[in-house]
Amino acid sequence: MSNYQVCFIGNAIVDIISKFSDENLEELKIPKGSMQLIDEKSSNLILDYLKNPIIISGGSAANTAVGFSSFGGNCSFIGQIGNDDFGILFSNDLNNSGVFFENKITQTLEKTSKSIVLVTPDAERSMNTYLGASVQFNIDCINKDLIINSKIIYIEGYLFDQTDAKKAIYYCCKLAKVHNCKVALSLSDSFCVDRHREEFSDLISEFVDIIFANEAEIQSLYQSNLQESLKKIKENVEVGAITLGSKGSIVFQNQIENLVAPITVNNIVDTTGAGDIFASGFLFGLTNKYSIEDCGKLGSKVAADIIKNIGARPKVPLKTFLN
Repeated sequence: MSNYQVCFIGNAIVDIISKFSDENLEELKIPKGSMQLIDEKSSNLILDYLKNPIIISGGSAANTAVGFSSFGGNCSFIGQIGNDDFGILFSNDLNNSGVFFENKITQTLEKTSKSIVLVTPDAERSMNTYLGASVQFNIDCINKDLIINSKIIYIEGYLFDQTDAKKAIYYCCKLAKVHNCKVALSLSDSFCVDRHREEFSDLISEFVDIIFANEAEIQSLYQSNLQESLKKIKENVEVGAITLGSKGSIVFQNQIENLVAPITVNNIVDTTGAGDIFASGFLFGLTNKYSIEDCGKLGSKVAADIIKNIGARPKVPLKTFLN
């Protein structure tokens, strides 16, 4: 078994990305800028509206894993796909991107999860996720050797939407702590935090060493303003990155806080995956002993680039940003 810098754990999702009008969002009663869970029928209804969508393997943690690998990092991914063409696409795409992925459970009747990402003319994205096979993510999906042989495990907050997945997360966290492996958590989405605020707080206080969140997510977690929320999260974790959109980001380590200046982008096309790719840059810096401020700067640099194109995957190797 190889040694990995990071083991990413999340929903194995195929992203279906398409330009979409505000009128069609209203017609389908889709909350703009949110991530909502939908059933297969709703998924098919939205798909009927799409013209020439981009189809690529996705999922928040998987996006970060691909970004990390693109920097030259060594990582693995744990998730659950369905036994269908989308599952094959996901597996091949991830492994071809340099991320080790081996589906542990092959017998499932559920279809591979899909996230239909609708991008409106203002570059805002509204995500509609059919979880499919991801609802079967459980402890049996975990290859414990991947965790034992990693320096950091990175957990996607969206997994908390499934009961069995929550049990698997706690199993992974306990295993990580026994083997001196750091635990990173991405809060994923402010609506996700609303659904699981108390459980996230418990997980953070007991296990989490590294936190990733945006301004809305961290304020939702603590039901307070940004400064109070920062104070509270710094009392619970060693390292963190709080992205502030056009205002840059705040990164911290051992209570010491740095404001990372924003990078101006004039031609924003799609904000999908900006937070995911920021996390990949930050983690690459962290695992390579960059200063915490330089970790934030690297994350900002690649996040500013990813929003110039459709989709959450790099168009050029991210190691080119290391110069």
